[in-house]
Amino acid sequence: MSDVVLIREARGHWVGEVAAAVHAAGHRAVLLAPPVDEASLAGVVDEVIAVDDVYDAEAVAARIRSAVGVPAAVLTGSDGAIASTARVAELLGVARCPASVFALCADKFAVREALAAAGLPGPAAALISSASEAASVAERVGLPAIVKPVNGAGSNLVRTVSTVDELAAAYELLAARLPESADPRYHRPLGTIDPAATFLVESLLRGPEYAVDVLVRDGVAEPVEILDKPLIDERKFELVLSCPPAGLSGERAELVASAASSAVLALGLDNTIAHVEVIDDERRGPTIVEVNAGRPAGSIMPLLAKLRTGVDVFAELTALALGAPPPAREPAKLPIPLAMLILYAAGSGTLTGIGGLDEVAALPEVVDVVTTVSPGQVLTDEQETYAVNLVVAGFADHEDLAALHAEASKLIRLEVA
Repeated sequence: MSDVVLIREARGHWVGEVAAAVHAAGHRAVLLAPPVDEASLAGVVDEVIAVDDVYDAEAVAARIRSAVGVPAAVLTGSDGAIASTARVAELLGVARCPASVFALCADKFAVREALAAAGLPGPAAALISSASEAASVAERVGLPAIVKPVNGAGSNLVRTVSTVDELAAAYELLAARLPESADPRYHRPLGTIDPAATFLVESLLRGPEYAVDVLVRDGVAEPVEILDKPLIDERKFELVLSCPPAGLSGERAELVASAASSAVLALGLDNTIAHVEVIDDERRGPTIVEVNAGRPAGSIMPLLAKLRTGVDVFAELTALALGAPPPAREPAKLPIPLAMLILYAAGSGTLTGIGGLDEVAALPEVVDVVTTVSPGQVLTDEQETYAVNLVVAGFADHEDLAALHAEASKLIRLEVA
C-alpha cells in the first residue's frame, strides 16, 4: 500500500472526499497542512504531517521525502496551493501535468491572453496599477466593466463599475483591502505583477452564466455536468445553482460544454480537472469567465453532479493524479432537476454558532443540508464562503428557487462576533 499526499492550506471539505477516494483506490491518505487539530481528522486520513508553509515547494517536497518517501501522487483541492502543489509533484517525480500550466492558470490576465491567442472569445481585458490609469483603461476595455484581483477566487472584492470615477474608486478599494488580506496568494508575486497592487479589468459580459467541471485525461476533455446560476447577488456571489439548466437547449448546452473543453485544452491542462465558468454572451456566444485549474467545483456542487450523473469528480481527480484507469461510475441516483442553495454569513468576524438547521432541513424541498463552516472560523462577507448549503428538489422553476432561498435565509441564523 503506497501513500497519496493531500496538501491543504486551510479548512476544506474536499479532504474527506479525496481521502475516501484514495482509500477506495487502495492507498493511504496522508495530509500535509499547517498545524491542525489532528483529533478532528481521526478516521478521515491515515497520517497528518504538519508544516508551517505549504507553499514552499522545495521544503514541502523534502518533508514528504523524509516522512513517507516518494508518494504515489500529490494533490490538493485548495485554490491557493494548486500551483505550488504541482511543483511539489514535479520535484518528487509524480507530476501528471506541468506546474507551469497551473502557474499560468493562477494569473487571470495571462489566461485571457492565452485564450485569445487560441482564438477563443473573451471580454476585452487590461491591467490597472494606479487609479490615475482609470481613464485609459476604461477606453481600452469599455464600460461597464468588472474589476477583480488578478489571482483571486471566490468573487473576493469583485466590483462592477460604470464610470471612470467608479473604476478609480474600485482600484483604491482593492489597493487598500488586498494588502490586509489573510489569503497568502495576494502576497505572492505573479512574475513581475504584485497582485495586491495590480488588478484585472474586463468588459462586462451579458447573458446567462453556467458552471461546468471538465475532466481532462490524456488530452481528451470530458465535461461532467452543466449548472446554471439563476440567482446572483450584487457582489457577484451565486445564491443558487441548478441542473439541468432551465431553458438551455441541447444545441446551446453543446456550445457551452465545447467552450469549457476548448479553454482547458488551450491552456495546456491535462490529467486533471478544472472548474470552468461560462457566460453565454449575447454578442460573443459562450465566453469563458474563469478557469479554476486542478480542482472541481467548490462546496456541494460535485454532489449534485454525482447524484444526477453518477460521476464522482473526487474519485476521478484521484485517479488522474495516480495515473490510474478511470474509476467505475455508479448509475445516477437522482436523475431529476436538482439545485444547490447557498447561504453566506452577513458581516465579518468569528463564527460563534449556526441556528435554524433543523428548521430548514424540515422544508419539503430540502434533500440535504451541508455546513462547510464551524464555530471559531473567521468569515468575511467580502469573499464567498459557502456557510450553509442545501440540496433541493421538487421545484418548478427559477422563481420557485428564489422563493425557497428567501425562506431558507430567514430560517438560518449565522451568529458572527
